[in-house]
Amino acid sequence: MTATTTKSAYWSGARNGMPYIGMVIPFALLFGVIEIEAGLSREQTMIFSVLVIAGATQSAALQLMLDDEGINLILLSALAVNLRVAIYAAALATHFGAHRNWIFQ
Repeated sequence: MTATTTKSAYWSGARNGMPYIGMVIPFALLFGVIEIEAGLSREQTMIFSVLVIAGATQSAALQLMLDDEGINLILLSALAVNLRVAIYAAALATHFGAHRNWIFQ
């Protein structure tokens, strides 16, 4: 029973996530081209895209890398760009406070 429930939940999630794939693929292709044109290898591009998920952070970090800035500045900039998500979460918490466990059900 658990395997069937897990399998059906997986496919339900896969179906629900399909619209987002249509948005992610063009952005991923575009950023891949930008990174290759900037001089990164295919391996570096893949690693960079896996480790740095936010698109705005990827753009900021890549520009700083091209400007030969230090790793501390690159990491600090990435943190600053990603802090906006924490602000979004804090703002939305008041709206979803009563339903915060709906994701894990």
